[in-house]
Amino acid sequence: MENQYVCRFDIDFRLGDIEIKLNGDGQEVRFKFMIAFCSFPSLLFFLLQLWNGKMNKAEICSFGFSDEYYLTVEDEDLLIEHSTWHELVEHETYYEGEYITSNYKFSFENFVKAIDRGFSEYLQEQRSKGVPIGVEEFSHPLSEDVIKEYEEFSTIINEKKGKYFN
Repeated sequence: MENQYVCRFDIDFRLGDIEIKLNGDGQEVRFKFMIAFCSFPSLLFFLLQLWNGKMNKAEICSFGFSDEYYLTVEDEDLLIEHSTWHELVEHETYYEGEYITSNYKFSFENFVKAIDRGFSEYLQEQRSKGVPIGVEEFSHPLSEDVIKEYEEFSTIINEKKGKYFN
């Protein structure tokens, strides 16, 4: 039985932050990014580069949060290493802490299709709430550019198999 992959999006329209939670194969990975109108299309770009075999590794910063994501494609799996800064002690001029690293292994095909479904569902929810989609304002998390990047991503992963799945 194939494990169901579920992806949920949460965008803070006031601050412009985005959180993406993806569950599958008994794991949950969370992507937290600032500057959603820039960071989400960047994530989609890197996933497409991996999908098409133009690269097999990618490093993604969180655009302001102290998180780093390292994505690697191995066979038909997507390996994710997530490093985040954990503050232990606050000093007058600096924070003392450590990086905490978590590792994940997902089916790459199920992962990208869950991202696609999750964002599609998110857009439907926002439309039903009357939130404008595809607005002209460049820095809006659901701007025309963001929607265009998402639609390109969705078309590519749904019309053809990636390099690793031929």
